[in-house]
Amino acid sequence: MKKAFKSNLPHGGVFAGKFVRMTAALGLAAAIATPGIATAQDGDKYPSHAIRLIVPFAAGGGTDIQARIVAQEVGKVLGQTIVVENRPGAGGGIGAAFVGQAKPDGYTLLVGSTGTHGANQFLYSKLPYDPVKDFTPITVLATFDNVVVVPESSRIQTLKELVDTAKANPGKLNYGVTTVGSSAHLAVEKFNRDAGIKASGVPYNGAGQATTDLLAGRLDYMLDLVGTQIGNIKAGKVRPIATTALKRNAVLPEVPTIAESGYPGFSAVGWVGLFGPAGMPQSTVDTLYKAIEKVYASPDFQATMRARSFDIANMPPAEFDKFLVNERQKWGTVVRESNIKLD
Repeated sequence: MKKAFKSNLPHGGVFAGKFVRMTAALGLAAAIATPGIATAQDGDKYPSHAIRLIVPFAAGGGTDIQARIVAQEVGKVLGQTIVVENRPGAGGGIGAAFVGQAKPDGYTLLVGSTGTHGANQFLYSKLPYDPVKDFTPITVLATFDNVVVVPESSRIQTLKELVDTAKANPGKLNYGVTTVGSSAHLAVEKFNRDAGIKASGVPYNGAGQATTDLLAGRLDYMLDLVGTQIGNIKAGKVRPIATTALKRNAVLPEVPTIAESGYPGFSAVGWVGLFGPAGMPQSTVDTLYKAIEKVYASPDFQATMRARSFDIANMPPAEFDKFLVNERQKWGTVVRESNIKLD
């Protein structure tokens, strides 16, 4: 197990990472059209050709999988191909900066996230993009619920028992951080802070090793995505004691939420949303939103999303904009009070 970092804060550890610096070539790259995708002509009905959807994370992850499902179905409604392109790095910063500098014609879009448009501006001292000024919010695509889990061998059966145990043993419990700066990390820090828990965070590079240490009893608890832990939960290897959305998770309906376990209003979920560059025409935004709304109304599509533990959270652009304001306020507070910095 990795060494724990203890904090003098009442809610856990302090973590540090390294921010990947942008190069001057980024701006030039944003101005160069991808081969095979034509340049829009003024007066063309949108969309008149293929759309490029930038995923700022590696292929194969949850965000990438969700983006490809949406791209395929929305492309059918629009009558054009949506080409998914991965531009990972810097916590999503490389892909986000690319789209933020693109032409606002609706042909270069971004799958943003809790990180790129909620927390990164607080986690890093400097970003290569402005999450507010450089983008046009379109809609939330999905949310990702987290679950608090303990080893199957643990005596802890409920969230109250976890909090009581932690308070009776200040600084002695270890909790896993699957990825420093991730939505799950921020969620566990928010929970620790709200519950008044003083514990030691142990950082990992992904959920795999963290889960191994949890199963071995080297960690006392962990907060991770439901989709990542559902296999271990069904196999009886870990015990779920609470989920982090306001409503109970459809995959784990018997597990209470943190909100109903003594912390009213608690909500800490990851999300992904659709963005375009700043200055997109409202008609283009409306076309995209209506296409997504139509796809999301399909029972078959909803079943596909649920099977992958994605919760549909489609909302109109204006509502999404307000949602983003609240997300920045929430995660800004958590990051500052937890003293988390990634550079």
